[in-house]
Amino acid sequence: MKLLRRSEIPTADPLEQVRRYHRDGMEFNYDSEWQHWIELESQKRVALLFFYWDVQQATMFGRDMCQTAFDLRVLHLPCEEFLWNADSSHEWVRCLDGQQEYPSFLETLRIFLDPKRQFPVLSPLSSMFILHGLISVGYDLHRRSSPIGPSPEETAAKQARLLRAYEKWATYYEMNVSQHLSQSSNNKNMVMYHAAYISLHTNIHNLTTVAGDTRTFKRNPERSDYYRAKAELQQWAGSRSAQLATWHAAQILVRSLNRTHVYLDLFHVPWCMYIAALVCWAYGQLSPSTVGPGGLSEVSDDKAMWDAHQDMHVYLRQMSTDSWESLPRAGGHRRTAGLVAVVKNTLEGVRWGLTHGSVDVLKRLDGSRASKGVRVGV
Repeated sequence: MKLLRRSEIPTADPLEQVRRYHRDGMEFNYDSEWQHWIELESQKRVALLFFYWDVQQATMFGRDMCQTAFDLRVLHLPCEEFLWNADSSHEWVRCLDGQQEYPSFLETLRIFLDPKRQFPVLSPLSSMFILHGLISVGYDLHRRSSPIGPSPEETAAKQARLLRAYEKWATYYEMNVSQHLSQSSNNKNMVMYHAAYISLHTNIHNLTTVAGDTRTFKRNPERSDYYRAKAELQQWAGSRSAQLATWHAAQILVRSLNRTHVYLDLFHVPWCMYIAALVCWAYGQLSPSTVGPGGLSEVSDDKAMWDAHQDMHVYLRQMSTDSWESLPRAGGHRRTAGLVAVVKNTLEGVRWGLTHGSVDVLKRLDGSRASKGVRVGV
């Protein structure tokens, strides 16, 4: 972070000068201008990628961000990939024909935050940078939601505006980006989209504490920490925020559990699967409501052989309602044992130390099944 702040990150579009040369018919050294542009474009992409990973860390682990979207206000979005992938300076110059100036990162964020403004034209990479920018806006809004900050009414209005921006981004992505990507690429991108809703509507620290995962503590936790976290999580479980977070958690698991061999090598997907499983478990265990109309109750403990995978599919089918508002009527939200068992079994194959600790947590949550016949295979 310090190195980035000390470096001279370009504040203007790196192609601006070359476009002027090309537009006015002026002669210039193709190779030197191309190399200079590569250096400037690389610096810009590194700065945006640092922000991207910073937001991912905050989303997955509930930590504070090092940057905000406003810190990147001077940056423009990356160029199109065909321009970036040009093999020679002459090919690069030919690709410049018809290229317009790329919008700034902050200005594009404002477009998505304004429901009246039309969609910009974005590359797949730029669309993901904008999603992470919207997530960072949510974190900044949450940070300002304090007794000395804006009024609750003002905060609620801003949250509603942010949710509309998320929906606008998802609409843009489905219309203009997803069709150009593989199913696996779409799913991994949408996992982050759904994780954004979870992080903004769930206290990840409370969630992991109640589940028995104390790795986020900077000191040895006391019993009072657990009771405080459980009380707050119980209050959360009866809220609309819990319904919204649980619905998006189910969407993450639907997308990732079907093709785990594709996603488990990715950095963010295994951890998002873990958090999604904890959200579903907490909502099922702590929410005050009982089984809804037409819902299925928790599977019986008396069965000699319990098919965890089938139980997981039943749960996800019931929780995958048309919208999160319909979730309370779905029923079956307490039926999480199969889901926890399958996610645990899936994450055991991940070669990442942090995930190994998550498997131990899920094993403890799944402990009631340890002495029974359990089948978790597909």
